[in-house]
Amino acid sequence: MKPPRRIVPAVYLLLTALLLLPGRARAQSNIPTDAAYRAGFHERCARTREAMARQTWTAGVDKDTRRRIYLGVLKVATGSDAATGLKYLEDSVADPASWSSFEVYSFMDAVLRLGAKLPPALVEKIHVRLTASFTHDFGFTDNHMLQYRTARYLFGQTWPDGPALADGSTPVQSQRDAAAWIARWIESTIDHGMYEYDSPNYHHLYLLCFASLHEFARDELVRKKAGMMMQLLLADWAECYLDGNWVGAHSREKYNQVLHTREHTGAATQFGRLYFGGAPLRFDLAENYYITLAALQEFECLPLIGRIASDRTQSYVLRELKAPRRGPGIVYGEPTWKYTYVTPEFAVGSSWGDLTDIENHRWDLTWVSPQDGATCFFINPSYSARQLSRYFTTPPALIVADIVHQRPYYADPDKWIEGSPFEDVFQHENAVIALYDIPADAERQHINGFFPHVIAERREASGWILCRADDIFFAVWTSVPGAWHPESDHDRLTILHPKTAVILEAVAAKDEKNFAAFCARMAQNHPIFDERTLTATYTTGRGHKIQFTQRGPRLVDGVAANLDDWPLFEGPFINSRRHTGVVTLSHGSEHVTLDFNTATVTTTP
Repeated sequence: MKPPRRIVPAVYLLLTALLLLPGRARAQSNIPTDAAYRAGFHERCARTREAMARQTWTAGVDKDTRRRIYLGVLKVATGSDAATGLKYLEDSVADPASWSSFEVYSFMDAVLRLGAKLPPALVEKIHVRLTASFTHDFGFTDNHMLQYRTARYLFGQTWPDGPALADGSTPVQSQRDAAAWIARWIESTIDHGMYEYDSPNYHHLYLLCFASLHEFARDELVRKKAGMMMQLLLADWAECYLDGNWVGAHSREKYNQVLHTREHTGAATQFGRLYFGGAPLRFDLAENYYITLAALQEFECLPLIGRIASDRTQSYVLRELKAPRRGPGIVYGEPTWKYTYVTPEFAVGSSWGDLTDIENHRWDLTWVSPQDGATCFFINPSYSARQLSRYFTTPPALIVADIVHQRPYYADPDKWIEGSPFEDVFQHENAVIALYDIPADAERQHINGFFPHVIAERREASGWILCRADDIFFAVWTSVPGAWHPESDHDRLTILHPKTAVILEAVAAKDEKNFAAFCARMAQNHPIFDERTLTATYTTGRGHKIQFTQRGPRLVDGVAANLDDWPLFEGPFINSRRHTGVVTLSHGSEHVTLDFNTATVTTTP
């Protein structure tokens, strides 16, 4: 009996034929060879070491004591002003301030990295302080927990016969427990996504820890999986790397970073420039000292990943799944569904699902520009004990004051960071819809839109705000009008209506006749928003009909998004399905398979 004939859709045959046509654009990158990538990376590491070794730390002037540690390690490691570097480390160890995850990790790495360059007496003092610092406290966030476990793992293999730690465990027990936690973290991340995902302010800590484990762990399985995790964390970043910007939604971004695209964009941003190039390294920005350790580690990512980061010849869609939220007030945490549309000129990125705990940046448009602040987005600056109590154990009556003490920006009615439980988002390609339903008892009843002064021209027509900036045009529609408030480097659009829809669509200027034609076309487009059902209907400039109900159906051309089958990674560069433990990295005909089940890396040239 013959097997049933497989029917191949005509559209598939047509696309295949087009791909095989002579002269068809192939995957391109400005990194022509593996050697070119490696040479560029090592040159950037050398330049970073040289520049940062010239920096100094002054007691009473510099408040960030972690900077003293990292500069000390760099100076001793490179031999550039080693005596000063050793003094920094000695003073840091003598400082009576307690050590948190940041100190225990950096000093444990320093012991192994500097070796005989550290006096035995100082090494023993570090040993004593680490022993006393390993308490029952592992921190609140994943980056804290990973730093502690990395330090404990390396401590246990370095001093296995030492005295009991502050929590009563032996070094060997602590190492074994740390290894198990790290293995579970990797398995969980590969199964249903990273929890503290794509953070411009914390992602570098994951890179540093896994690079240390890859370099110093004596257990071959730990080393291999740490190296594989490094490759995945870098690849995940590379596909969202655009002219030095980290585009798309972010789980944690600071209030003073979110409005920047070229300057002061977060401690992690410099790591992208170190690994991928394509944008200037800045050694004068806040918290830049973390990059010194990366420049010493010199972990080589796959050249394929460098090509992914620099190939922006075509537009593409990325779909990703991030881990369910967790906290004392969360019975069932939804995952985060992430969607990013990247073009050579701009990116529109968004996320939907449950909020991250703090500092969530849910959606935006970011475009390529030599000027800083090339981004546009809206936010309901929410503020409530109810929201915070989902994630923190502080009593509800005290929690707002506690968080405001730690993060004063949280109380700002016009802050630009923090996810709102009253906002829901959906995106298709270059268009994003944000719906707001703010209850009467919410502390913040307004919505703010960020429009930077780097926008060259702005018009208003038929409910649309029409903008020209660098090499893009974009349009923003709001279901009710707002009021403009000029600020020093941007204009803030404030909407005082509890049920509001915001639609943003962006295009490359080269794809339109001119800005006037773009404005005329958009002015003829009339979205519909039903406040009663909280449903927006919009047909994009490309002819796709989007229908979106807050906390309800999400349809594109009548087809509902299947959130239950959302991939862990899907796009031209990274692909993985949940529960497989296998991730494929691709660029053109080059493929690398990371199989975390067997801890193997397979390359298909």
